[in-house]
Amino acid sequence: MNAPARPSSAPPPPSAPPPPRRPSTIPPRSGAPAQHADFSGGAGNAVHFRPARLLAADLAVGLVCRFRCDGVELGPLPVVDLGTAGFAAEADEPSLEPGTTLEQMEILLGDRSIWSGTATVVHATPGRIGARFDSGTLDTHRLRLEATLEGRLSILREQRERLPARWRASVSDLRQLLEDARLEMEEFERADHDDPLRRTEREEELFEGLRARWGASYYGAIAELHERSRSLDERARALARSYATSALMPLLMACPLHRRAYEKPLGYAGDFRMMELYFAREKAGDGLFGRLLHSVAQNYTLGRAVVARELVMRDAVRDVVRAPGDAPARVLSLAAGPAIELARLFDGTPEVNRPVELILLDQDVNAHETAHRRLTRLLVERQRGLLPVTVSCLHFSVRQLLKPQSPEDHRVVDAVLADLDLVYTAGLYDYLPDPVAARLTQILYGRLRHGGRLLLGNLVEAPDSTWVMDYVLGWSLHYRDEGAMLRLSTVLSPPPARAGITRDATGYCLFLDVTRP
Repeated sequence: MNAPARPSSAPPPPSAPPPPRRPSTIPPRSGAPAQHADFSGGAGNAVHFRPARLLAADLAVGLVCRFRCDGVELGPLPVVDLGTAGFAAEADEPSLEPGTTLEQMEILLGDRSIWSGTATVVHATPGRIGARFDSGTLDTHRLRLEATLEGRLSILREQRERLPARWRASVSDLRQLLEDARLEMEEFERADHDDPLRRTEREEELFEGLRARWGASYYGAIAELHERSRSLDERARALARSYATSALMPLLMACPLHRRAYEKPLGYAGDFRMMELYFAREKAGDGLFGRLLHSVAQNYTLGRAVVARELVMRDAVRDVVRAPGDAPARVLSLAAGPAIELARLFDGTPEVNRPVELILLDQDVNAHETAHRRLTRLLVERQRGLLPVTVSCLHFSVRQLLKPQSPEDHRVVDAVLADLDLVYTAGLYDYLPDPVAARLTQILYGRLRHGGRLLLGNLVEAPDSTWVMDYVLGWSLHYRDEGAMLRLSTVLSPPPARAGITRDATGYCLFLDVTRP
């Protein structure tokens, strides 16, 4: 029997593991009541109980095995998974048939033996064998714990080697800033016995003063880390993100805005609930410290831009609905979210000089529910149903816009999204790479009627915001400058009558502003 070629025994370098989805210093929040098992048993292929297996891919440290068979030493072979009573490994050796005894066998976690003895092959397929332990069992729960801790120790060693000492010290200083604020806020909260009915008013005054002093140091420390991180290579950036998140998220979790951006309950940051938290007047959070962090998050440069860009969109809709004409004004809000700009417009006394058809397109049905309920209430109660405005919501995605598949997809793109006076979006392009952004811009431009307007927002990188979003919250965006935004308009046909840039009041949200001839 010929021994197979020996792969290298050195395990691959571990990847930088994310910190726990909820840092251990923060107690889990209770959700829906626990449900009792329904005791309905299994069905189909699930009627036979099989103990849980530990997948090697779940471990940060490589798993291999080696053994002797018929006097020949084999291995190390990559272990695919492990159970209490056996394992599966990659093996191309044809002589390892069921019933073959594997002698002097060892399973290694990195360079450490975690099991030794004899085993028997119980099944074999091309490229893989499964074997049963003959001399003892394996505690997979303990192995998972040991492997996880060893993996984290390995990552920590690499972080110390790859990340500059001054960079790590800057993260520690930032954590200390947060820790000091937390301790002082908790002490202040314990000693504060003033009128609870004035809490919101008094806290806003307190937070405004703290942002002017403590906040200046906090935002400045973030901007410094943003600059220090520019020189990191790709691997170092992955290590840095893990390091920063582990250090800072246990404190930032007290704030609902930071927490939601990190946990991404809808699968992505920047969802409609987060947008509402940016606009919220009353601060929320775990205690006074959490509410301070909510105020801090709202006042990141990009947090202020999220609020300021709303006025640009509101003014664009106002210009369309007050323009005289017989044909209905057709307005598409793309990735509409909670449609705060429309709610603010119709909460006032807008001048509406023709029928208006508002089309809200979003992939999140909960965002539609919120926006439609709010707008309907305003149009019926605030405006007493006197405005000739209709609201329709399309549960539709960018993917369907780019590549419609079903007949209904084509009907929506070709018929419903046609002859539009205004198409606008606030934050969608922050998530789109250049090729997708260019293609979508062409499609939207083609949906405009003559004289129609396209208003596409995109955030600009901001030192006091971008680093926290990218390195701590796992919220990475495609930032664009004026040149990058204008390039999206150069391939439009027919050439626009006007193509320029409109900025929000902060200057950190750029809108590509295009008018079709």
